[in-house]
Amino acid sequence: MLKTTSVKLVFIILVMLSFTGTSIAIDKVKMLKPLLGFDKRAKHKDEVIIRSLEVTVDEYGPFTFEAVDVDMTPSRALASMKTGSLINIFIAPDSEVWNESTIPIKIPIRQGLLSYRLLLVNKIDLPKYNKVKSFDDLKHLRAGLQNDWITTKIFKKLEMNVITAHNFEGLFLMLNKQRSDYIPRAIYEIYDELNTRKGKLSNVVVEPTLALYLPMFSFVYISPKEQRIASRIKSGLVKLTQTGELKEIFDKYYAKDIIKADLKNRRIIEIKNPYLTDVEEVEH
Repeated sequence: MLKTTSVKLVFIILVMLSFTGTSIAIDKVKMLKPLLGFDKRAKHKDEVIIRSLEVTVDEYGPFTFEAVDVDMTPSRALASMKTGSLINIFIAPDSEVWNESTIPIKIPIRQGLLSYRLLLVNKIDLPKYNKVKSFDDLKHLRAGLQNDWITTKIFKKLEMNVITAHNFEGLFLMLNKQRSDYIPRAIYEIYDELNTRKGKLSNVVVEPTLALYLPMFSFVYISPKEQRIASRIKSGLVKLTQTGELKEIFDKYYAKDIIKADLKNRRIIEIKNPYLTDVEEVEH
């Protein structure tokens, strides 16, 4: 069981070498601490990385895991990753800039679940979604998105109607005041995000009939300064995939949200991802 009570979360595994004075390197992994202690997305990320490190101890030796208590936008995180001084691992949606600036491990840790988005909408506008049957219908509505998201880049590339905010909370406030029409959020995000803000978002609900399918994967990205850690994490993710543990961890955190989303009873609107890249196939 993962513990997150300290400001800096550090996991240390020590490997004792018998009959030798040889010293070995300790891989020092640094990821961002979740802003919310109950954020299952962050707990899922941490568990995936820690298990990847644990199952590679025999090959790579000891490690430390530190959760860095700093608030970062994706853009700032990318800048930090280039040097590896503050953080050296980040999990993010597949994007060209991350693929070129860091070392991508293209094993989708969320099984492609990010591809399915539900819509947060203003309850006053619910009737209009009965008429949304296609991508062209959706293009007329205003999507509320954050400036530096890959989803924003995709929507703009496809000439969709986009209203941007510089910070995450601003998106919800705009929607609550009808300054945007919807916020597309992943199945594993939308229910928790709305629930934690229900006291101040009296007009916002999850639209019950639609879902978007925008092909996208969540990958682990490693600082270009950390080639050894990149090799280790990749080796660990391959092992977890082959044993089925990666899927088990995924189910532990997201199975309830998948059931609640009830995709089979929603109209699915497909959106092309012009920036989609290939995932790495792992033999089982």
